Amino acid sequence: MKKLWISLLLALALLLSLGAGAFAEARLEYVTDEAGILSEDTRRELNERARQISEDTGCGVYVVVVKDCRDYVNGGIETFAEEVFEEYGLGYGSTHDGVMLAMSMSERDYDIYAHGDFGNYAFTDYGKEQLAESFLDNFRRNDWAGGFRDFVDNSEDMIRRAKNGDPVDQWIPDPVQDPGPSLSAGELGLSALIAAVFGGTMVGGMKRQMKTAVRQTRAENYVAQGGVKLSRQDDQFVNRTVSRQVIRRDPPSGGSRPGGGHYGGTTISGSHGGSHHSGKF
Repeated sequence: MKKLWISLLLALALLLSLGAGAFAEARLEYVTDEAGILSEDTRRELNERARQISEDTGCGVYVVVVKDCRDYVNGGIETFAEEVFEEYGLGYGSTHDGVMLAMSMSERDYDIYAHGDFGNYAFTDYGKEQLAESFLDNFRRNDWAGGFRDFVDNSEDMIRRAKNGDPVDQWIPDPVQDPGPSLSAGELGLSALIAAVFGGTMVGGMKRQMKTAVRQTRAENYVAQGGVKLSRQDDQFVNRTVSRQVIRRDPPSGGSRPGGGHYGGTTISGSHGGSHHSGKF
């Protein structure tokens, strides 16, 4: 009997070790649909398209959909995107360049998460906004396959533009200071005289009204008719330490614009060196 128990325990240990090894070797696919909103044929088609783009460009393109991201992380959709990208070692090259669309169906949250030196260069803050606009109209009609195709195809376009030195970005001109119309010395003097006369009249009127003022010693004298209604409001926040740094690029040589300005660039945030654009669909 003792030998039988030892054999059973050894067999169980072997099964557990095989299971752990298989799990450790498992990797996220380019398109992962844990919420079951795509047919398997459509998911395979999108997965193959994203794989080809990723391998051809050296910048990963991923889609991850779950029912509720809070089942996986103690936080929102941005935390979920960061953790998935980090835990599964996504991205290409030494800085793990890539972009991921993460979605949580329960609250209809989405996040576009860019990572790596080139990933953040290719997907600027403005670029991620434009990328979101390309698929949100599909999602609002529950056209998931169409929205994912737009995300994958437009991600490829943005990656290739960045490789040609022209990432999708917004030029922000320096504010123009308008000094307004200039006045002659005579006009300035006349304006000062009018202001002095008008100001003296106003001050005199105010002083006459103040002669009837007396000091109030009771608090109710400062309460408006009907009383003061104070209601307590408690705001509860989930703390998330985020450091932010805006990375901007210089205009191409010979491409400076009149009046000066800068490109919007990319805001790096979080602890994993990525950038986000999130919202509702």
